[in-house]
Amino acid sequence: MLHSLHSRLAMIVLALGCTLAAEQAAAESLCATPQQTQQIREFYRNNAMTMPVIASRKLKLPEAVVVSGLPSEQAASAPGKDFLEIWDAMTRWKEVTFLIMKGSNVFEVLSGVGKAERSKASAYTNIEYVHPMRGHLRPDLYESIYAVSLPGKDGEAARGILFYDAQGESVFGAFMSGDTTPPATELAKFDEVMKLVRSRTPVCGVP
Repeated sequence: MLHSLHSRLAMIVLALGCTLAAEQAAAESLCATPQQTQQIREFYRNNAMTMPVIASRKLKLPEAVVVSGLPSEQAASAPGKDFLEIWDAMTRWKEVTFLIMKGSNVFEVLSGVGKAERSKASAYTNIEYVHPMRGHLRPDLYESIYAVSLPGKDGEAARGILFYDAQGESVFGAFMSGDTTPPATELAKFDEVMKLVRSRTPVCGVP
């Protein structure tokens, strides 16, 4: 019986080791290689402020790989487990444009960021019914979160927080809104969230 117990324990340890190795390999596959990083940065030198989803399609790379290859001054990352703290910091923004991709469809929703709370009855995290963007999320399935600031001309920049699943595909993004550059007070709030993301364990290390 003791031998049987030891055998079962050994099998469990082996299975756990294989699972952890597989998860680590999956995470590393969503980090740009040196060659991909060069390709991504060259693309952005010629296509300033391009949305990562467009760059992903042009370069034929998962979107999470694209943002992982950006220079460190333009992108910061955090694990999906840090969702609630990052989302809470975003609730201080006046409004954002939520960008949601579904197949060939693109939804853009201008909204404030409602407070989020984990459900006590399910795996969902619920967004309060205050702003147009509301609903029920599964951040436990998010692999990574990126804060990006993609520079353009004349001091312009595309600033957003992007959420990715385990396949490196976009769950959704939240971009600072406005036809003109947001006021300094709002830019400061974005910088606070970028700083928060940067303080967390990076998903791929420093680009």
